Amino acid sequence: MLVEINGKPRPAILVQFALNEGRATVLCGTGTRRTELAVIEVPYQSAAGKALRLEKDTYFYADQVRSVRTSHLQACEGHCSPSLFLQVRILVDGAMSALSHQQLTKDLAEGAAPDPIVSAGGPG
Repeated sequence: MLVEINGKPRPAILVQFALNEGRATVLCGTGTRRTELAVIEVPYQSAAGKALRLEKDTYFYADQVRSVRTSHLQACEGHCSPSLFLQVRILVDGAMSALSHQQLTKDLAEGAAPDPIVSAGGPG
């Protein structure tokens, strides 16, 4: 999937649909490496990167879990491998338990910037 964030299409992994609400939960990727956050790194030349049709190394962070309107999603060829999806599910489940309802429903497709996750314990 692709989702538009601040006018730029970004790769996203579809986590779940809420068809009755016209929304989907996605984990958005970025080309920016941030060492301070938990990350799933997907090199574009890896099997998972090729399956997702990535054009560059992509990083998926827990603070990039968002609910977006399905009209803002663009389907594209590519599949998430079962092993990558398991990693995504673990990251998303943790994020969904830590993020507020407001953070989860902030629609990145409408140009909202994600808020950083504040952890109580400091760096791990």
